[in-house]
Amino acid sequence: MSRQNGQRKITKTLTFKVLCGLIVLFFLGLCYNLVVAEDSPQLTEEEQEEEQQRKADMDTIDIVGDYLWPRMKPSKEDMMTDEEKAKAEAEAKERAEEADKNSKSEERNHATAAETPITVPAPAVEPTPAPELPAKQAVPSIEKMEAPKIEKIEQ
Repeated sequence: MSRQNGQRKITKTLTFKVLCGLIVLFFLGLCYNLVVAEDSPQLTEEEQEEEQQRKADMDTIDIVGDYLWPRMKPSKEDMMTDEEKAKAEAEAKERAEEADKNSKSEERNHATAAETPITVPAPAVEPTPAPELPAKQAVPSIEKMEAPKIEKIEQ
């Protein structure tokens, strides 16, 4: 029997196989941290403060908001920074100016079109029954209570 134990090599034991597996897992973890997992760029102090303030504001609102309106998503304006809001306002102004230019050109086209008579009558439109819309979920109402009054107790 000692002869059989002597012939058995250490590489064949369960303990050795478990240790090799743990070592392989350790090195794979190191490779992942060094190669695959890239650090995100560091935020400036202003950006960190802004993000913390936004999170704090959202947390205080979320407590009540999630209870009253559980399926609501945060608005896009709440998630925007001051710079992004300024860009959005500038784009809105540009769109408004373009819309004004387009409306003026359309008015000119309508003025020329109004001078030409229309000879083709419009086809008759038959009213179709409107599909019934599902009832919307009722928004819970909040009852206002009177403020408690403090009364002194005399002894």
